[in-house]
Amino acid sequence: MSNNCIIPLILCGGSGTRLWPLSRESYPKQFLSIKKEEKFSLLQKTIQRILSLKNIKKPIIVCNEEHRFIVAEQIRELNIQDFIILLEPVGRNTAPAITLAALKSIELEEDPILLVLSSDHEINDAENFLNVVNIGLKFSEKNKLVTFGVVPSTPETGYGYIKSKEPFSNNIEGFEIESFIEKPDLETAKKFISDNRFTWNSGIFIFKSKEIIKEINQYSPEILLSCREAIKKSIFDLDFQRLDKASFMKCEDVSIDKAVMEKTSRGIVIPLNVGWRDIGSWAAVWGTSKKDLEGNHIEGKVILEGTKNSYLRSEDRLIVGIDLNNLIVVETRDAILISNKNSAQKVKNIVNKLKENKVPEATSH
Repeated sequence: MSNNCIIPLILCGGSGTRLWPLSRESYPKQFLSIKKEEKFSLLQKTIQRILSLKNIKKPIIVCNEEHRFIVAEQIRELNIQDFIILLEPVGRNTAPAITLAALKSIELEEDPILLVLSSDHEINDAENFLNVVNIGLKFSEKNKLVTFGVVPSTPETGYGYIKSKEPFSNNIEGFEIESFIEKPDLETAKKFISDNRFTWNSGIFIFKSKEIIKEINQYSPEILLSCREAIKKSIFDLDFQRLDKASFMKCEDVSIDKAVMEKTSRGIVIPLNVGWRDIGSWAAVWGTSKKDLEGNHIEGKVILEGTKNSYLRSEDRLIVGIDLNNLIVVETRDAILISNKNSAQKVKNIVNKLKENKVPEATSH
């Protein structure tokens, strides 16, 4: 068990365009309860999941200007009054966001451990997740930079992969990282899941704040310099700390994987088998949802006949489906999405086209 205090960092950027039309830029997926029967949003569930960890301190949330009041309100709904919200003036990926939080955390505590979490992940086995996190904390005490590789169940092409230097066994243990692999094609993904050295890249990290700052300073010193300046020139506004825009815009738009984890010799990957999903597409939502005997998930006013393996969601109007297979149908008051389930990753492309054509439904409900 870690003796250092733990500061959760919740990364709350992202516009969630692949879950359009439910998720939109003005109110993206992390603030939504994707499943109607659930009371809490993905962000709230992310925070609730870790509250029982020992030595945990107030969370740091990094989000953009537009969503600041949504974030503050959702945290207060959990009866958490003590938190920090850093406002990014522009999106710059995970390396600058983590750098900001690491710098902020050592203003608050002497030698904190940063637990980095995305706000839009689904984890079914929260108890086992905390057990694996505690194993990660032990490695972070030894000044390792820990990430978690999700044990793959299918040959996913929508996730990046991590290759360990050694194959994982049934025991939960950490191994050195050999490489990070971008989203593969289907044939490559099939090869990966038959090799015990490959796991999905979860984007969850644990490391001491001072240790990640050392590594950022070594491999991406310009990011560290710009983030220091952005914090130094920041302005406090109610519950929010507004980072200096001119300083922060100097940061490279780069992930922590590319900026540090692919280069450091201190990276460790630990297998995670806890029902994790990145709720990044409607196919992923279907994958984590309860289904009937025909493989359908239905929400709202939906009547089906001869339909299989589909996700149908009505927010307002009646949906009737006859002899359908492998479809996503999502109806909101102002838009309807109909997609083959295998094409769910392409929703983002359509939203970009809607934006180019200045269609207001692209970004706002």
